[in-house]
Amino acid sequence: MTAGAKRSLVRCPAKVNLHLEVLGRRGDGYHEVRTLLAAVGVWDTLICEAADEGVTLEVEPAGVVPAGEDNLVVRAARELQRRSGTRLGARLILHKRIPVAGGMGGGSSNAAAALVALNHLWGVGAGSAELHAMASGLGADVPFFLVGGTAWGTGRGDELQALPDLPPWWVVLLPAQGPVSTAQVYASLNAPPLRPALPSPIYDWVRQGGELPLGSCRNDLEPAVMARFPDVRERLEALSSERSRLAMLSGSGGTVFALFADETGARACAGRCAGRGALVAPLLTREASRLRPLPGEETWKLPMSGSP
Repeated sequence: MTAGAKRSLVRCPAKVNLHLEVLGRRGDGYHEVRTLLAAVGVWDTLICEAADEGVTLEVEPAGVVPAGEDNLVVRAARELQRRSGTRLGARLILHKRIPVAGGMGGGSSNAAAALVALNHLWGVGAGSAELHAMASGLGADVPFFLVGGTAWGTGRGDELQALPDLPPWWVVLLPAQGPVSTAQVYASLNAPPLRPALPSPIYDWVRQGGELPLGSCRNDLEPAVMARFPDVRERLEALSSERSRLAMLSGSGGTVFALFADETGARACAGRCAGRGALVAPLLTREASRLRPLPGEETWKLPMSGSP
């Protein structure tokens, strides 16, 4: 990069769905969901350098995701340009560590980070409501990363209620051997037309607080993913045999995770699952997961997982 160039970087956390309930197919073709989202300490890094014009993206490792106009980072930059009317450009470098198409929201986190970083870099001054509207147009999970921490999502998952931070739990994550298509998973779900939500201990907890009823948490996409992807099923079975507080699929997969009360239990489990590419990370507080533009040259020293 050019010495002295105006630049910033943003660390992009991942997420897991501690609960994902599909209420049915809506008239607009989307699915109505109720989901409990939690940010986790597995990180991508987005570096943004101001340019006089144009938007370019480099991805490292090269080829892990496309770097063209269809990438959510580029789409986010274009949307911010369109909404703000700025003619400024940017050179973007994305370092990927979050498993791709693994149900951990990496692309959505990257898009949200691009909105935050470029809003700062270009001096656009977009407010939180405007950023949320842009994020929602980019994808159902993108707005969550503007909220961070723990949140309850309804509608497509983009109508969010921020919740108090959960206890300092840790997760062991086992990514799938290959990408899992969200569109294919929802298509194979064959969900019925939209139906009312039934009473649930999860809903009561969202309204009243207290201790999260982990025994009531579920992922309605799990059967569809398990049927299509035997390796994901095998990994979930491996985690289900551990003494964790919860073991389930995240989002539409293919990452599965187990929830532990502390780091010691999580690392012991990860040691037993070392041959499956286990990642260990904490659930993040809202402050720890907040997307923030950072100056400096410390990008390459940042860990791929763990606390910031």
